[in-house]
Amino acid sequence: MGIKFGEIDATQILDNEFKIMVLERIVDKLLLATPGVAISIESIRKEVVAQIQKKYPNSGIEYKG
Repeated sequence: MGIKFGEIDATQILDNEFKIMVLERIVDKLLLATPGVAISIESIRKEVVAQIQKKYPNSGIEYKG
């Protein structure tokens, strides 16, 4: 059972938004990165989930990594 907003199943919409936001942050961090700096995709994912939780505060979205 997916997340519903009225009769609309928004699971796919939220999944796509999550993936796009992760990719945007990866690109930003790669462009700003200096040699020897490691990028943690896990931390990026957690940041993105936190941002989605703020955007949809009543959705009950959780990241279970």
